[in-house]
Formats: sequence, structure tokens, C-alpha cells
Amino acid sequence: MPVVELRGNTELRMALKRFAPDLEKNLQLELRNGLKPIVKAAQSFVPSESPMSHWNGGKGFKLNPKTSMFRKGMFPLYNPSIIKRGIIYSTSVGKHSKKGFTSMARIMNTTAVGAIYETAGRKNPEGQIWVGFRNGDSKRVSRSANPTAGATFISKLPPLVSSKQGEGRLIYRAWNEDKGRTFGIVSRAIDKTRTEFYSRAKTTSFSKAA
Repeated sequence: MPVVELRGNTELRMALKRFAPDLEKNLQLELRNGLKPIVKAAQSFVPSESPMSHWNGGKGFKLNPKTSMFRKGMFPLYNPSIIKRGIIYSTSVGKHSKKGFTSMARIMNTTAVGAIYETAGRKNPEGQIWVGFRNGDSKRVSRSANPTAGATFISKLPPLVSSKQGEGRLIYRAWNEDKGRTFGIVSRAIDKTRTEFYSRAKTTSFSKAA
């Protein structure tokens, strides 16, 4: 799942929850105000029409309205409403990743069809290796009837946009075009909250709240 993460300061967040919940509540509000413009920008980049004529299916396709899948395990069909609904943010403290990182806020592209639109071509600019109708269940190869289906598909999509968080067409593009404004809002909110928290700590015995 494509994710933009704001890492660090999770210890401060945990301390706020325990000793100064009002500051934690105010910080979450400021974080949400900072992240919302990125989400809205990313949603605005979702085309109203499918980049490819056959990606949105046709008559006879009965889609799952939540996943845009017409049958389990099949390639998800293009649905702009589903992609937009799947672009969300979270201001909760994240769990430790495999690399040991934690995040204090995230912007996520959560649907399968949204992830495909976001990142297609990032690892394989010419599409996945074509193997035809061979046996196996690997998702890293193409079994399309068309050997050039992957390259054709990617060529119909907008170019990938690089950001400090990664490459993509929606949330990563929005993060790049934001030019650090959201990061600045979040950083200032954290600094203000930390200053207030430490100021209280000098005059309040937090041990009583433990």
C-alpha cells in the first residue's frame, strides 16, 4: 500500500496521551489540518475517466462497490470514486515497521486499484515479464494474451512523480507539489506542543498522573 509517513516524535505523542491529553487532542487537530490539503490534492489527480478504454469493464461486469473487483483474485477495474475514497490520512501513532520505524501521521492510498494507478511501472517501467499462460501463481509476471500488455498499460498512465517519500501519481505527486508546506505545518505544531508540554512539566508533578 502506498504510504507517505511522518516519522519520529512518537515518544512525545505517547507522553501527551498519558499526561496531557488536551495537548494531544490539539496536536491531532493541527495534524489533520496539515494533512487534509495533501489528501484533497491527491484526490484531484484521479482522472474521472479510465486511462484505458477496457480498464473500466463494460456490460456484464458486476463490481464489488468497495473493492472495484468483479471477481476475487482478478485485476481490479478502474473506478475513480473508489480510488478517491481510498486516499485517506491517519494521525494515530503507527506500529513499529520491520525496519524499526514508527510514524505519527500517514497519508495512504489504500485500495488495490488506487495502488495500481499510483505505482504502475515503478519497479518495471516496461511492465511485468510476460510468460503467457504458464502454470504458477506468481503475481510478479504477466500472463496476458498480449505480450506487450504491461508496457501498453503503463504508457497510457501519467508519468511517475518523484518525491522524498517515493514515486507515484497521486499521494506522492501531491507531496512533491506541496513543496514542504505540510511538513512545515506539522513541524511547527509539534514544536509548539513540545514547548507547552515541557513548560507544564516544570510546574506539574506528572508522576501523580502515572
